[in-house]
Amino acid sequence: MRFAILTDDSVLAQKLAKYFEKYSITIDAYCTELLTLRAMRTITYDLVLLDAKSTVGLASSLLSWRNCNADFYTPAIILTSLLTWNVMQDWIEAGAHDVVSRADVDQIGLRVCVALRRLAHCTRIDRIQIGDYVLNRGSDMVACGGIDVSLTPREFSIAWLLFSNPGKFLSRSQITTSVWGNSEEVAARSLEQHIYKLRKKLGLSSTATGASLKTVYALGYKLEISPDLRQTEQSVPGQLPALVRAESDDSDACNSLTT
Repeated sequence: MRFAILTDDSVLAQKLAKYFEKYSITIDAYCTELLTLRAMRTITYDLVLLDAKSTVGLASSLLSWRNCNADFYTPAIILTSLLTWNVMQDWIEAGAHDVVSRADVDQIGLRVCVALRRLAHCTRIDRIQIGDYVLNRGSDMVACGGIDVSLTPREFSIAWLLFSNPGKFLSRSQITTSVWGNSEEVAARSLEQHIYKLRKKLGLSSTATGASLKTVYALGYKLEISPDLRQTEQSVPGQLPALVRAESDDSDACNSLTT
């Protein structure tokens, strides 16, 4: 198995690499969020560890990118020294699977075991339906009222991110990092063009369809959904890839961590 860790603490990275080595698990360490994002575009990791230290918002963009683009539901565990209920809740709402003390290696190993066990029974979401809007990630298609709408891959990624978080504010930085893998000015300018096209193609400029894409001036965007559409909101899980199922059955990695 292969894990990734985002941390600028080389001592912690080496300590975890040594701990998981006895379970035949390789850990790739990255010191910046951008390097981690680039790696996750080409490497399929079984689990990702994010070292938040004492900063609550460090990896929220990376979590959003993973939720929007990962080929399957890769577990992400936050390592932090702040274990208050509010901090833990913030991370879970941001998309993390678990939060654990960065100082307790044995506890990290236990939480990894739990995450991998859940993964063995996990399915990813391939289809979202909210009212007349239907998004299919397998085909990158969006249907509005039964009519297929052609979107570019980045337009679809933005639409998927917004429809996955209805009613939730998403910052410009969070969206650009999720879709482009960085938050540079060029991506920010391109985001405005993509938002404009999404509004036009999906009819999100007014509340007539029950869904509207609102701009929070200079900060970000929010997909507002009417109460009627909220009642029709549903997500359909897809099948966990065969490779992941095979690894879960053959290696029984979770059990090995507890022996």
